Amino acid sequence: MNIKIKNTPEKYKSMADEIILPLVELLQELNSLEEEVFKRNSELNAEKLRLNIPANQNHPKWIGLMAEYESRYEEILKGKASSNLISKGYANHYSNPSEYFYANSKDYSLEFTMQQSDMAIIIIHFSGATDMKHKFIVRQINKRWVVDEKYYGFADEAIWYSDSI
Repeated sequence: MNIKIKNTPEKYKSMADEIILPLVELLQELNSLEEEVFKRNSELNAEKLRLNIPANQNHPKWIGLMAEYESRYEEILKGKASSNLISKGYANHYSNPSEYFYANSKDYSLEFTMQQSDMAIIIIHFSGATDMKHKFIVRQINKRWVVDEKYYGFADEAIWYSDSI
């Protein structure tokens, strides 16, 4: 992981680790959960064949798996994401590679910008099927640093698209 501190006054540079490390840990936790759910769903799909369940139908245990996924995702987010961000939805998908697959590698770059005492912007550049980026707005709310907004974009574009966590 390559960290660049950009457009940040000297007085806020020391805050980088305090804000970046918990965000990366959160993304790693969410990544692990998503990978686990993807694997378990793949196992259910394989079992569907053995049980002669049509491909266009869900396995009877799938609804329980999704309920568990949502519950565990919500538990991970507690105290780490704002109600604003949570209200946009979460645990909406699982795939391979996972949404935050890059968090468990060192193959991404991170930009940290902080210009006010209660807000930082973290942009993570990574390569998947295409070169992409995630932007996280981290705010201090009730004396805790929490992810308040998330966006995604494509590496060669200046446009950001609002996203859920």
